[in-house]
Amino acid sequence: MKLMNRIQWKQWLLGSILTVLGLGTTYGQAPRTVNIDEYTFTPLEVKTVKEIDTLLLSDSPEYVKEPGIVGAGTLHGKSRIYFYHVNERTEPMKVGILLENKGNAPAFVEIERAIYAKPSPDYFKVGRELSKKEVNSTALDLGAWANEGVTIPVRSKGLQQEIKKEKESLAQSKKLKAKKIEEAIKKDTTSRTISLVSHNTSGTEFVLRPGEVRPIFTELEKVLMKQDDLFSGIIDFSTTEPVYASVAVMEPKSTVTYGLPLLPIHPIDEVELRGTYEGMRRFHVVEPQFNSEAGPASFEIANDREDAFISGVDETSNNKLVKNKGNYGISNVYVLRTEGNTPYALYFNPLGGAFSGTFRITSSKGVRTYDVPVKGPYLGHETIYDTQLLDVFDRPEDLLLEYMSPGASNLPVRFLLIPQISEHENTDGKTSQYITNLVNKILGK
Repeated sequence: MKLMNRIQWKQWLLGSILTVLGLGTTYGQAPRTVNIDEYTFTPLEVKTVKEIDTLLLSDSPEYVKEPGIVGAGTLHGKSRIYFYHVNERTEPMKVGILLENKGNAPAFVEIERAIYAKPSPDYFKVGRELSKKEVNSTALDLGAWANEGVTIPVRSKGLQQEIKKEKESLAQSKKLKAKKIEEAIKKDTTSRTISLVSHNTSGTEFVLRPGEVRPIFTELEKVLMKQDDLFSGIIDFSTTEPVYASVAVMEPKSTVTYGLPLLPIHPIDEVELRGTYEGMRRFHVVEPQFNSEAGPASFEIANDREDAFISGVDETSNNKLVKNKGNYGISNVYVLRTEGNTPYALYFNPLGGAFSGTFRITSSKGVRTYDVPVKGPYLGHETIYDTQLLDVFDRPEDLLLEYMSPGASNLPVRFLLIPQISEHENTDGKTSQYITNLVNKILGK
């Protein structure tokens, strides 16, 4: 056996001590990836505080061979339609969405957001594009959560003041909006001729009378899915009365207004990712606080344990009970409170298979988006050992993570928090100073 020289012995001893301390061999700048076997992670739990609003998920059947209605359900209040379908027909097809007022009172509808990813046979490309658009087309509105009665556990006085102002502003705008809706319904009743079909499909605000139908997100009619293309998109809107929404895959020349209601309803497939779900937006707190002086920690997202998959019903299948396995189409906010004076690195670690998407973190560094992976089609294919460095933080604070499971990606995913050894002594933290001095002594500095 060949004996180690002095330098090799120092490197071995340093690695051994850091591994025992749960700090790996990181020194100075955080590496782009880490070996998760070198760490013992303290698990942090995700506590769901609030679930609000309604989602209509249209993903079963995922593979569509013939024109037909692929998802439908009743929506009321703030709602979202999320569709995800592949054209298995040799001829091109398109997606159409129709709203119908089956009630007895006029419904005021406001379209808030409508986005889609370009159809492609590359599923990860579609999921990645829509994920990026989803993050870039929304803002972290903590005032809205505060308005829902959520106590937001942030310590920043500046952020607390901002939340208070947002909450007050929303309360004022809510009163003005109620008056605006009342006037719009009154004006529509007196100025528009009676018709069960709305011929004016422009604008983001409209009144849907009892018995009336109206196509929405009409831009989709110009987007054709070729054979084997995946097409996915999101439309967010609010309505003052219940409306019935239908999503269909159609022939290019068929009209949404007249052709869609005549189509057959496709049966739900074995994956059962279809239906209406309460909990389109969810607010979570990661507990307990992460202490960077105490060693590495981790928390998982969308694991169907503490961060559970939401349940719903498929109205097109006699109100069959269904589960959104992956929480696709669900907007999540996670609050992570940190303490300790040792800088730490945040890593992404997919556990369920290949992953490709974007999410956003608000911190003292500002609002930053993170693409996973930075390069390449995906991360985590057939392994749980892929990791990616996201950022390094050097102060106790609250991190606000926004996330929606990207289509085509696998779950769950995990976030790793790994303390970093500073190159300079940290007189504010005894643990950091001790470790730094120990490392310097071993290296003969």
